[in-house]
Amino acid sequence: MLRFDRAELRDAPTILFEAKQRVRFQDVDAAGLVFFARYLDYVHDAYVAWLEAIGQPLAQVLAQRTWAAPLRHAECDYLQPVRFGDELRVLLVLSHLSLTEISLGFRLERTLGPTVALAQTVHTFIDLTTLERRPVPAEIRSALGDAP
Repeated sequence: MLRFDRAELRDAPTILFEAKQRVRFQDVDAAGLVFFARYLDYVHDAYVAWLEAIGQPLAQVLAQRTWAAPLRHAECDYLQPVRFGDELRVLLVLSHLSLTEISLGFRLERTLGPTVALAQTVHTFIDLTTLERRPVPAEIRSALGDAP
């Protein structure tokens, strides 16, 4: 399992995918700040949008029982407070492929401001019938720059 360095995520010059996110009222806690777990919701929503953009809509993949990619690891570094109404850009900035896993690195930024969080996830691809590891699908490998 590959984990990205915090500086790699913060300074990555390339944006592989971008999703917009407006902080909703239900995302904040009693202090008026985004509840910590919501950052991972934002990252997961961006991941699902990225899958759809590359022609692998998750709802269809799961309905057809083609594959699944449960999380093996998720982490987030919180750099700036975020409040109700803030507009964020959730940027997929780094990726790493192995035979059966992908590591994805995200940077969350205010639309008109600084980086507010860094996150990364590791997904292990499995066969839904056997629940055994399976190779990363060719479409995903291709989208991440690794020919099948």
